Amino acid sequence: MEVTARLIQKLVDENAAWKLDQHDYRKKYDGYASWYASLESRMDSLEKERERKEIQYDIFSGFLAGFSETVELTVDFNKRLFYRLVDYATVYPDGRVVFTFRNGVEVGTEI
Repeated sequence: MEVTARLIQKLVDENAAWKLDQHDYRKKYDGYASWYASLESRMDSLEKERERKEIQYDIFSGFLAGFSETVELTVDFNKRLFYRLVDYATVYPDGRVVFTFRNGVEVGTEI
């Protein structure tokens, strides 16, 4: 984004200093501005994704901290606990099952 902003500024400075063909100037300027806007949009989406992953990490860390404080692990299947933790399971024809937890983490196993 910085490079594109410098290119735009350089183009504006050249247009101010010399008599440039305004059609060519506008074409270059619009191209740079469009490229800058697409980079800015991509940067915004990457920042949102980073924030989402940080929240996901915090949730998972809290889950692990609470889980590590558990004195005794549940050995028997607990339907309530299963429903609280697992969002959905995907069963594949090759015998794999992938459990997707509510925090987005996926764990696969063979059946």
